[in-house]
Amino acid sequence: MSKPTEPDDLHVLHADDFEPQRPEWSHKQFRRMVWKTRWKIFLNAGGVLFLIFILYHVYLTALHMYFDQSKVRNELMRSIISVVEMHGDGLRVEKSPHQTIEVTPFLTQKANLKVYRLVGSSEVITGEVQAERSITGKFSYKMNSTGAYLNGNEPGPFYLPYDLVDGQPSHEDTEENSSSKRLRKIDDGHVAEISISLKNLKSPEQLMQLLSKYDVRVTAMPIYSGEMQEKNLSYSRAGMFDYNVPHLTLKPLYEMEDGGGRWFNYFPREVEDQNQAQSEGTMQEQIQAMMSDLEWMTSNLSYNGVDWDQRRLAYLKKNGVQVYGAVVTGPVRELQKITENPEFRHVHLNRVEIWNWD
Repeated sequence: MSKPTEPDDLHVLHADDFEPQRPEWSHKQFRRMVWKTRWKIFLNAGGVLFLIFILYHVYLTALHMYFDQSKVRNELMRSIISVVEMHGDGLRVEKSPHQTIEVTPFLTQKANLKVYRLVGSSEVITGEVQAERSITGKFSYKMNSTGAYLNGNEPGPFYLPYDLVDGQPSHEDTEENSSSKRLRKIDDGHVAEISISLKNLKSPEQLMQLLSKYDVRVTAMPIYSGEMQEKNLSYSRAGMFDYNVPHLTLKPLYEMEDGGGRWFNYFPREVEDQNQAQSEGTMQEQIQAMMSDLEWMTSNLSYNGVDWDQRRLAYLKKNGVQVYGAVVTGPVRELQKITENPEFRHVHLNRVEIWNWD
């Protein structure tokens, strides 16, 4: 016989039917719990940041250890020297084997190098180049001039020979006269640097032969590499037939080696001393080094104007190297003699220094 069901209103509630009531937290206990939680979060975040800091410095140390290797460092130095000097007018880039190289976390190499010019036998600092090269090979640089004058410290322009621009001058060259007058007023105790343009294209050997009778040294030569055939190439004009265009520059030999580099400040002259001739190298070595550098630049770097340089390289391989001017330094009286040579035009006076000639 089943037990009769009790009515709902007679159902007895037991103590187990209730959840025990938790005591309320005081305000002080609640704040303590909040700060304890915050402190744990802070310690965890600090630990993570410290670990990231350690890993970041280990990463940078490993990067610098790798990029400080001679081979990698030399590649950056070669990039700077090749691009800056080949597109300049007698400029030289500092070639210290212990130059500090900065490496960013994104593998971009940066370097600040002094830029100088050879005036007589002295290396005169004229500015600084700030260069960087990314891991993809993109290269860029900025030149900062530290010249003493606002309007008298820039390298003089080179003008193309008249036969390349289909004409003859119709007016007297006032720039040449101005430079000649300034040279005549400088006393014998000084050396200087001038930029001169040829009336006709010549091989580097022919130009050196032309200058061999003067007691001067040549530091750079502008190369003609088909610029007037480039329709989109920018140029400036000083007269009806005087064209100044961007150009490549033949410079004295600089050869990169694993332990550093070797370079010559001037182009080789025709000398009787065979030991001196051998120490200065030959003009063919200079040309081969320039072609090798140009090919390396256009194949391994991405920089402003690389497309033009590729076309210039093709032109030079087909037609050979011809120049239409030079950057020359030496005693002012010897430079004055050059300005009187009918083979030259558009002589431009650059830097003047106290006598320092050997």
